[in-house]
Amino acid sequence: MNDNEKPKKAHGHKSKLQKMAPPTRGETLVKGVFMGIVISGVTHASKSITSVLIKHPLALFSGGLAAGYLTHKYRKEIIIVGSRTAKESKNFLLRQRENLMDLVAESREYVAERDDPK
Repeated sequence: MNDNEKPKKAHGHKSKLQKMAPPTRGETLVKGVFMGIVISGVTHASKSITSVLIKHPLALFSGGLAAGYLTHKYRKEIIIVGSRTAKESKNFLLRQRENLMDLVAESREYVAERDDPK
């Protein structure tokens, strides 16, 4: 078979590229209920694990020790990320201020053009 020749498709079969039908209300409801159950279970499990860790002083101490060790080990990276984030947030605020000033200037120009008698 050459590369130019394509096998013929049967006329009775649907193409795989066709869009799927939108979900029905029942499917949407079941999906929502299932997600609610999953989220509820995860929340309950995290609360119970956290309460167990807080009630046991040795677990709390070891968690603090691990957090302190990791903070000390990656302190340079943490400082770099913090300073980069501060710099990016400052630039973001300056850009937003410029955008706001441009918007105010455009609105003043619009009002001036609208109020000019012709």
